[in-house]
Amino acid sequence: MLRLPIFFLAVAVLSCTPPLPEGERRWREGREEAVRGAMTPEQAATFRGIQFFPYRPEYKVRALLQPLVPPQPLSIAASDGSIRPAHRVGRVEVQLPTGRAVLAVYQLDDIRDRYPDHLFLPFRDALAGKETYGSGRYLDLVRLASGVVELDFNRAYNPDCAFGLTGRCPMTPEENWLPFPVPAGEKLPLGGHP
Repeated sequence: MLRLPIFFLAVAVLSCTPPLPEGERRWREGREEAVRGAMTPEQAATFRGIQFFPYRPEYKVRALLQPLVPPQPLSIAASDGSIRPAHRVGRVEVQLPTGRAVLAVYQLDDIRDRYPDHLFLPFRDALAGKETYGSGRYLDLVRLASGVVELDFNRAYNPDCAFGLTGRCPMTPEENWLPFPVPAGEKLPLGGHP
């Protein structure tokens, strides 16, 4: 039986990993630059970058946005103990490799004037507090034709609070807590708190 040193096996496995799509590579670099740019010089000096799960195309899905008419007002708790007024504008049903879920989609009232078409989807998965940020991650939905939206969980990102940038991060409402893992997008920040 042929026995290869572990080093050679690791190199062989890593070389089988497909390259990151160019658009995804640019998005990840831009995301890291944006986070670093929002930091104080002291924070930026110790910032070790953003860790991502490996890119998985099966975590980029499309779904029909089921609108709520009229949108339902609600209050979303923020990380600093304040309340962020919002509206639940619809729901999406997604099938991911690890499970199926119906997720609420929101608009935050305090940014609606600046971003009237912004659809906000916070979610918390079974990896929260272990491999992903404890209060959840965020998705920005892309509107397509005929009420369809694209949800790219490879671009699930941590709230600014995960990097110590602001104290008013919306917490994920319980209706968007998933009982299954979503190993896509940003991981728990390096040196951050769960």
